[in-house]
Amino acid sequence: MLKLLRLISLDFRMILREQMLWFMFWVAPAFQFAAVFLFLPVLERFFPVITAYRFLVLLLMTLQVVSSIGCVIAYMLLDERDEEALTAIRTMPIGVNTFLFYRLFIGTTAAFVFALLMLTASGIAHLHPAQAILGALLYAFTAPLATLAMATFAQNKVEGLAVYKVISLVLLLPAAGFFIGSAFKHVLGIIPVYWTFRFLAAADAGSAGIPELALALLAHLLVFAGLFRLFRRRVFS
Repeated sequence: MLKLLRLISLDFRMILREQMLWFMFWVAPAFQFAAVFLFLPVLERFFPVITAYRFLVLLLMTLQVVSSIGCVIAYMLLDERDEEALTAIRTMPIGVNTFLFYRLFIGTTAAFVFALLMLTASGIAHLHPAQAILGALLYAFTAPLATLAMATFAQNKVEGLAVYKVISLVLLLPAAGFFIGSAFKHVLGIIPVYWTFRFLAAADAGSAGIPELALALLAHLLVFAGLFRLFRRRVFS
């Protein structure tokens, strides 16, 4: 436990030391929250057409928050890979899996807090408290997926930023499901956040959203398992 607490302390020092990490972990989420809570109502007064898409705007803004947090954790892993610190983790008493799950847990927890604030404080989504918590959890699961994808497919921090841009574009694709009327839109379900969107849309419409929730959990679990194994094989094998 003391070793993990020391790691937490070192990680937050790294975030505060690196200007980009500090910005993406704290400033960017705060700006997204302000954009939804303060600026969106102003824009709606000048551009009434936006009102019809305010729920979708909320979903996309929240998605950007959690993905940016996942990027921060990935950037830390890439920095340690550049310095060959990840290789030394094999000899640490806590073990490789414990270290990785700790890192992913930190990002997931932060993403959950910000996602819950976005979904509840904005007043846009009409969700039962339990649905808001479940929706925030689903959003939070996006953070470790972004972390693993970025840390797996990028060889260094420079490549990491390019990979993050690709990840951000891929994560935006499920939004197209709101404009596709046929069942063909479910093809987008290979991207887990699609089912997060569907669950929250169902909940906002007054439904329990149980099928969407189950599919969201399954999709996140399958993609996480695949990315985790791929990351371990590429980095620690």
